[in-house]
Amino acid sequence: MRLFNRRNLILLLLLAGTVLGLVLRKDLGGAPPSVEVARAAQGDLTQNFRTNGVVEPATWRELRARFSGRVLSVYVHEGDFVRAGQSLARLDDRTAEAALAQARTALLTAEQAVAAASRTATLAPLEAQIKAAQADLQLAASARRRDEVLLREKAIAQPEFERAEADYQKALSRLRALQEKRQELRTRTLPLQEQAAQARVEAARVALAEAESRLKETRVPAPMTGTLLVRPPDPGTLVNPGDLLAKVGDISHLRVRAFIDQPDFSFIRVGSPVRITSIGFPGVVWHGRVERLSAQLTTLGKRIVGDALCSIDNGDDPLPVNSNVDLTFTSRELRNVLLIPVDAVFQTDNHNIVYVVHEGRLLERRVEVGASNANSIVVLSGLKPGEIVLDDLTIQPKPGMRVRTRKLAP
Repeated sequence: MRLFNRRNLILLLLLAGTVLGLVLRKDLGGAPPSVEVARAAQGDLTQNFRTNGVVEPATWRELRARFSGRVLSVYVHEGDFVRAGQSLARLDDRTAEAALAQARTALLTAEQAVAAASRTATLAPLEAQIKAAQADLQLAASARRRDEVLLREKAIAQPEFERAEADYQKALSRLRALQEKRQELRTRTLPLQEQAAQARVEAARVALAEAESRLKETRVPAPMTGTLLVRPPDPGTLVNPGDLLAKVGDISHLRVRAFIDQPDFSFIRVGSPVRITSIGFPGVVWHGRVERLSAQLTTLGKRIVGDALCSIDNGDDPLPVNSNVDLTFTSRELRNVLLIPVDAVFQTDNHNIVYVVHEGRLLERRVEVGASNANSIVVLSGLKPGEIVLDDLTIQPKPGMRVRTRKLAP
């Protein structure tokens, strides 16, 4: 019996080929995996970040209560067009009417006090003394002239004439003293009295104007011409100082108040472009720019944010006031930098590495990276333009690993 016939020989050869194939497959690692790769290339990097905001009129004004009172009537509805000064509602005005009457009485009393402090009434006693002194001076002057004639005719002696002269000088001095006193009162005392009385009048006028303003506010006048965004509270509501009575805005020009987290706020500048979207308008995009930045950060829930007021380019679809929108800001743009995909960079032992594809094998390369966005990252050193790097997260790369690259764009 033959040990090996042709059939057994064929089976033996097939078995040996299978074993050899398994051995070679183990040694060579099988067919190299097909991987995605990317080419390092010069380009521009734009860094963006997203946040939320609220649509509001570019111009709007609020009217808040300055006094307590109960709402009696409301004349308008939200969305109505109103004109500045138009009465939107009516508050209980009984207290305001009483305050107005009291202010008018106080003003009248102050004005009467000014009249009572007039110069004529204050100088009357002094004017009487001056008139008496003038009469005494006239008598002394007449006696002096008479004695002067008698002295020339030697009808009286010199001592008698000197007494008349002394009486005349005394009367003249008294008159002058009274006149100086009157002048002093006119220049000092009387103005102070009149100023005090006039000050009381001015205070009374201010109180009257305040009372008139308070009465006017019970009519809840519209603070500007525009669309009523917030209507007054319902009749019967008790409002307190500081409560919102109404809000009116110009909805023909809108803007967005964006809330930007503290880490991103420092990258925003006035004039920075912004992209605006809304879930209520799928596929619609509005564009605008930052018009103003808040001077300080505030707390919004668990976030520390700054406000950015952004313009909106008017489009075919106007955004509703008070609607929430998403905003995408451009924080920084880098020109002509070396870029690779973000997923091409791996971290190991606190180092950044990439796997360069060279002659079908992966070569580990340490790199220094810089700024990045959602898609690309800047390579500062360790890589040259045109080099091919692994960009595939479906495999676990190892130095020296054989790979087959998929078609790469030029």
